[in-house]
Amino acid sequence: MTAEDIISLTKDTDLYNLHSHTQFCDGRASMEDMAAAARRRGMKIWGISPHAPICVDSPCNMLREDVGDYISEADRLKEFYAGEMKILTGMEVDYVGRDFGAHIDYFQKLPLDYRIGSVHFVPNQDGIYLDCDGKFERFDSYLRDGFENDLRYVVEKFFEHTLEMIELGGFEILGHFDKIAGNAAMKDPEIENTSWYEALVDDVIRHASWARIAVEINTKSLFDKNRFFPAERWWRKMKEAGLPLVVNSDAHYPEKVNLGREEAFRIFRTIE
Repeated sequence: MTAEDIISLTKDTDLYNLHSHTQFCDGRASMEDMAAAARRRGMKIWGISPHAPICVDSPCNMLREDVGDYISEADRLKEFYAGEMKILTGMEVDYVGRDFGAHIDYFQKLPLDYRIGSVHFVPNQDGIYLDCDGKFERFDSYLRDGFENDLRYVVEKFFEHTLEMIELGGFEILGHFDKIAGNAAMKDPEIENTSWYEALVDDVIRHASWARIAVEINTKSLFDKNRFFPAERWWRKMKEAGLPLVVNSDAHYPEKVNLGREEAFRIFRTIE
């Protein structure tokens, strides 16, 4: 499945979600329970996208030895919901430098319908990858002890890896491309107002347009952090660039399969 296929599937309906997590990674319910919740909400297309096996220590990512079981369960659910809801087998693949990401043979050879390319881990000045997503308290500790308290370094390196990931390809959907701002803006509330930060965002939009990939609006944090990823302030730029967009809830719980998506669609459609 190509990015064009993804857009074709979703262009005529809002009743989809292509970013969800289950028991195979850090999700809080089984694939069966998540799919059932999606069907109850009237979803026509449901994509399952566990955090893929990764080359660094992470309690959030699935184990390589579980990949076969995941794909088998996805195949079972595809058959079970045939005619009611289209199930897609995906993975959210972390980019961890040029030797590990969605572009490598391992992920290209898996029988997946699509891949989400995301950056969560950022290398510090010594080349050690640290998870910059998740709770601010951990991020703040890593910033102080792992990144020499250099916030701009972390943010610039996050976006540098995002651009490298787009360049190397191998995925159909770009996941939450400014997710670093979730923690960075808690450390410096003015960071997204700076010209250098906006230039980084512009680079991602430009490269995503060249690469002809779908770009995610991630709604997971609307009600706990009152924001989307990418931030709403960048949506006009994305629309003007003609980026193909998908709106995903990044659901980890059955009750959150559609969280924030209706609000995102409503806001985006007001942009002239």
